[in-house]
Amino acid sequence: MNSKTFHKYLKILILFIAITITLSFRFEGCGKNPVESDRHLKTGMGMIDKGDISGAIKEFDLAIDLNSDNSEAYYERGVCYISQKDMNRGLEDLTRAIAFNPINAKYYDRRGYIYLTLNNFSSAMNDYEYAVKFDTKNAIYVNKRGYVYANLKDYIQAVKDYTKAIELNPDYEEAVANRGFAYINLKRYDKAKSDFIKAITLNPNRGIYYNSLGYCYANEQLYDSAISNYNKAIELDSRNPDAYINRGYAYLNTKAYRSAVDDFSKALQLDSTKASSCNSLGYAYANLKDYKNAAFYYDKAIILDSTFADAYVNRGFAKYNSSLSPDAMNDWETAIRLNPELADYLRPYMERLEELNKKLEGKKKR
Repeated sequence: MNSKTFHKYLKILILFIAITITLSFRFEGCGKNPVESDRHLKTGMGMIDKGDISGAIKEFDLAIDLNSDNSEAYYERGVCYISQKDMNRGLEDLTRAIAFNPINAKYYDRRGYIYLTLNNFSSAMNDYEYAVKFDTKNAIYVNKRGYVYANLKDYIQAVKDYTKAIELNPDYEEAVANRGFAYINLKRYDKAKSDFIKAITLNPNRGIYYNSLGYCYANEQLYDSAISNYNKAIELDSRNPDAYINRGYAYLNTKAYRSAVDDFSKALQLDSTKASSCNSLGYAYANLKDYKNAAFYYDKAIILDSTFADAYVNRGFAKYNSSLSPDAMNDWETAIRLNPELADYLRPYMERLEELNKKLEGKKKR
């Protein structure tokens, strides 16, 4: 072989080697590489622990590029999207994770959470059914399914799930409290009381438990016990308007109207958007015979909610008691239009007001 021929074959060999190397790199980039994929998955999970969610997502992107059916990478990236409030991307990733591994309970749990935040309770229920099916001893999943039932207003079934969760974990604080809330909605205040007492034993630093326990006592007309628990709720969380509202109602029922005014006023300072708080404050003033302030807060309640029939009823009485008789009739007529069931209650007052107006007209004519 002469020199010219040798160099010709050498060039061909070098070209062949270059093409082989290039193809091998391309093959490695396009095909599955589970080992490298899992390495990026592990790195991404470490970044989550450090709070670097954006960096973690990039690592999970790489993990998926290297192994497109890596269900854990889709799951972890979906969880990252949830933490960024990007529910649509989270939903897409968790759905892919489930497609690649349809028997993993935690995938259904996370997707169920997304459906809950989107108020898609039927889809959430479907996912938590699967979560419980694939992990029957997981109290958290059973509790969450109970929470979905509660959102669907099936409180009986919710109680059953919360009870099952408590059987699996007797010290499961959230399930105990959730069952208490379900019992309140069923008006089973005796059972709700027991649950909130247990919840307080498990965690004595949550104001909402004392507030709920107070609510149970109030519905049993045990107002001193109710007020005592509302006091504790406010001590633990002085920014919660609900505790002031509930204590205000307890004061109304014990005729401590000045204290009721103070509590409803505080509730409005914390949350000025509640028409019910304005109405209640007006009612407390009315019981102090301060009809001017009563009418002022009924006005505010009606501005916040123009369909609030009770506020029209109460404003009508404030006007009636302060001799603004014709305006009282207008308010009561509006209240009946909004809630026809009020007609029987208001009719005697309206008839009396009509007679009074006729007498006044008669006096004017003289």
